[in-house]
Amino acid sequence: MRFLKSRLAGRKKRIIGWLFTSLVGAVGLTWRVRFYGRAFIDDLTAKKKPFVIVFWHGDMLMGWYFHRNRKYSSLVSMSRDGDLLAEILRQWKYTVIRGSSSKGGKDARARMEHLLRKGHVLVVTPDGPQGPRYEMKMGALRTAQKTGVPIVSVTFQVDRALFLNTWDKFTIPLPFTRIIVTYRAPEMVHPELNGDDLNEYREDFEKRMKPGIVST
Repeated sequence: MRFLKSRLAGRKKRIIGWLFTSLVGAVGLTWRVRFYGRAFIDDLTAKKKPFVIVFWHGDMLMGWYFHRNRKYSSLVSMSRDGDLLAEILRQWKYTVIRGSSSKGGKDARARMEHLLRKGHVLVVTPDGPQGPRYEMKMGALRTAQKTGVPIVSVTFQVDRALFLNTWDKFTIPLPFTRIIVTYRAPEMVHPELNGDDLNEYREDFEKRMKPGIVST
């Protein structure tokens, strides 16, 4: 009976995931998108170099959507909400790593480092999974530093969107809105940075990721 329930729950998640990705795909076709700095990741990809992409938790919908079907790897929390997100990301061809700073963190970090060393691209929301909003945790920087790969931040500016009443003010771009996607140049985290110096670098990186809203 438990096995049957598990299979039914899995099928339900797959159906919900398919409905979600189909809906986002249809709405996404109406978005007017302009990319700045995308050549940074295209160049790394052409050279088959691994790297880490970071964007804020509230921008997940855009962040995951614009990097779908590239076979990137992504970190997803062990929460119940994370179960559904993991299914959605698998349908967008991500390799899903389960874990967070509060649960499964050690195993998740080891898995992320392993995949980066094998040449994967890792996608992380550095203020997730529970915030505070726009407060960057150290995990992504330390992972990039330890594996010697560059880290690239991505920010989004949206003309018109819905903002959910969640800690991250989850952003849902409306149909036909204008979205500006900006990639910053890849940065290497110096291997000798630690303690206060590394935290100072984290704070500076965090400030440079602060978002803006495009006025209409």
